[in-house]
Amino acid sequence: MLTECARIGAMLLLACAAAPAIFAAPAAAATHLSVDQLEDLLKQMYGQDDVKVARRIAGVQLTERAGAARLAQWEADLPGDRSRKALMAVGDASAFLAPPAAETPRPPPPDAETGKQILARAWDYVEQTLPRFPNFFANRTTTWFAFTTKSNLHPPDLMGNPHETPRSRRFRYEALGPAQANDSQEPQLFWLGSFTQEVTYRGGMEVANSPAPAAAARPAPMQMDTNGEFGAFLGLVVLDIPQDKMVWEHWEREPKGLLAVFSYAVPSERSHFALTLPDQPPELPAYHGEIAIDPASGVIGRMTLLATTSGPGFFRETFMLVEFASIEIGGVAYVCPVHAVAMNRYFDVFEYANTAHTPVPFASNINDVLFTNYHRFRSESHIVSGATGP
Repeated sequence: MLTECARIGAMLLLACAAAPAIFAAPAAAATHLSVDQLEDLLKQMYGQDDVKVARRIAGVQLTERAGAARLAQWEADLPGDRSRKALMAVGDASAFLAPPAAETPRPPPPDAETGKQILARAWDYVEQTLPRFPNFFANRTTTWFAFTTKSNLHPPDLMGNPHETPRSRRFRYEALGPAQANDSQEPQLFWLGSFTQEVTYRGGMEVANSPAPAAAARPAPMQMDTNGEFGAFLGLVVLDIPQDKMVWEHWEREPKGLLAVFSYAVPSERSHFALTLPDQPPELPAYHGEIAIDPASGVIGRMTLLATTSGPGFFRETFMLVEFASIEIGGVAYVCPVHAVAMNRYFDVFEYANTAHTPVPFASNINDVLFTNYHRFRSESHIVSGATGP
């Protein structure tokens, strides 16, 4: 059952909406900072204007992973919405890096037999526990970002669509920085929108979505969508990744204890990780990543996936992270996805038709996804003693 869910439910569905000439300029010179250095910078900017703070944050590239607790602390002290959005994007981009050395525990690695037992518990957890999940609803909040140029958010209609007008192509966005907002040829970090919708989890996979709000009905041209963060993403563990190919990496400290981190690699001939465009066959690239496992229970707390394609396909680099936590649903605790990050860099052949500037053929996207408000998918009735009438 779980294998079939993983096979049917796209591991990561990337749907880039419509506009053909979307691309990103080469990354501007970023300020490379450690987590502690960014914290010092934020302290120095305390009390400054929200737009100014956002531009400074948007120009930062972290060299270490910023943990959830540190990000929440920083966010609480920021002056406004723009700087919080910039911090979200910068934090998400760091999610695939190693944590700071000071936050990495140093116990000795498990011996070979203990490592096999940890992995066996994780495989048992995925194969036996996930199919027993109840049907439930959750709220899914997606926030889109892109690193590109302002002019590239409004590409010319190279397809000659008579129904497409400048007004109909408009969508809401915010330039967060670091370039000057009036310079359309300089790369910037853009917030492209955010909305919440209800998703349904049934039979081990996400099977239905409520309609997007009216404000999101006209998506940004650089929109990237994902699904499969529920059962299908973890289904990759048993579908694609042999236990004997897992490699010990390190321990990581979480609020409830240590997690054992193993790395893996999957060749393209075994891959069920799908990258798709509308009306195009999916790409199934090779990929690799890490799995963080509770050594006692086998529960997976975090999983990353990194795919790089070298052929003539559309996608070049794709990253995905899903973080899990214990959630109470109907009075019972289940380990569910609570946060996901998807990033990709993709190729645009139409950019070479643009003569206004030197071709810059790659676009970069970041999606931040939060899952909240889990509740059971069921109807309830109550018998009231002494009631009369129909």
